[in-house]
Amino acid sequence: MQESQAQSLSTPRLDSTFLLAFELAHNALKQGARESCSLSIAQYRILIKLLGAHPEPFAQKDLGRELELKPNVITQALDALERAGFAKRARTTGMRGRASTGVITESGINAIERANDAIVAELYKQFPSDSEEFRTILKAAIMAGSAIDPNVSQNVSKRFFASRTLVSCELLRSKMESKLSLNPGATYSECRILQRIGEVELPLRISDISKQLSLTATTAVRAVDRLVARGWIMRLAAPNDRKSVYVRETEAGADAAKAISHVVDAVASEYLWKNLSPERSHDIAEVGHVVIASLQKRDEQERLDALRALKPIEG
Repeated sequence: MQESQAQSLSTPRLDSTFLLAFELAHNALKQGARESCSLSIAQYRILIKLLGAHPEPFAQKDLGRELELKPNVITQALDALERAGFAKRARTTGMRGRASTGVITESGINAIERANDAIVAELYKQFPSDSEEFRTILKAAIMAGSAIDPNVSQNVSKRFFASRTLVSCELLRSKMESKLSLNPGATYSECRILQRIGEVELPLRISDISKQLSLTATTAVRAVDRLVARGWIMRLAAPNDRKSVYVRETEAGADAAKAISHVVDAVASEYLWKNLSPERSHDIAEVGHVVIASLQKRDEQERLDALRALKPIEG
């Protein structure tokens, strides 16, 4: 019994709340890196990798392999980092011959320090953190997530937890997006929507999907259109509410949702849970389990406040 409980604790299922958490983390990383040091996500991911090896150089082709970025993306990003003074290139000779490498500079480390503070601030904006309970859960998840990629030097193993966590989450998100495009053969947004509809097991309004998954209305509508065209969901109309459109899962959609769960869990098993202890896995699971409920509660309160503010239209 204890062994079964430990296994369950160490390998949580990645439902729609987790993918929402990854999306919010993506937004926080994007905003924090851009506003603090004008870097793209790809550039910042590379800078974090260089930091992890500091003071040793990092081979350029190894950067591409570990971050799953194309050689031209790595080259362009290193060019930008070198121009900014955040990294420098070098040619090293090893067992495999001469190789092009990148090394982070002091200016680069300072840039990460600024960005890390900005990323933490963005995390608190993106995630529900109104209560001390939620802040505690978020802090624990950040600390746990920094262990996803253990390949960091002793110099940085106790620094920049938020940046290291979000960069690891970005790699997970990228891997899931790539694999889901092959099986079941849909976009990341489509898969997130189908996953959520299947979990609820009741028809959902498109506006509710947009809010629950933090998608723009345009993204939600276009993804729903494609899912309907695939035959994975169907539209429903409410007799007394002509403006609202509901959707529900079809049998074909249920099969596709199973494929999504299989892919997501496989990626998580290979790149997430295997590097985390049961306790750290639990800390990350806590974030997923509180996100949707707290966001819904906040949205519902905003809706009620808006209703209370309604006034008669004069004339």
